[in-house]
Amino acid sequence: MSTTKDNTTARPADPFTASAFDPMAAWTASQEAFHKMLADAQARTKAFADEYAALEAQMIARAQAAIASWAQLAQDAIAYGAQLSQQARKLGLEAARKAGVAGA
Repeated sequence: MSTTKDNTTARPADPFTASAFDPMAAWTASQEAFHKMLADAQARTKAFADEYAALEAQMIARAQAAIASWAQLAQDAIAYGAQLSQQARKLGLEAARKAGVAGA
């Protein structure tokens, strides 16, 4: 506590008196807090959207790689089937020739 010039003790301001409450200051403070809250929410939303976009790009790249891999496997399977078919025809003709089938 402090003392004034005439040696009387100064009392702190009573927060419940009408002179201590300033509605305009309270309104300004609440508006500043609201604006800060909205700015923070917008920043968090943008950060989330950016992170989601990066994850989405990874997912698309992985899906395209998986489809390319599947397409390569399908092409290899078709080529292998054709190779097996060709070998089966050759073996069939050789077996027919060895068996003495006419026209083989």
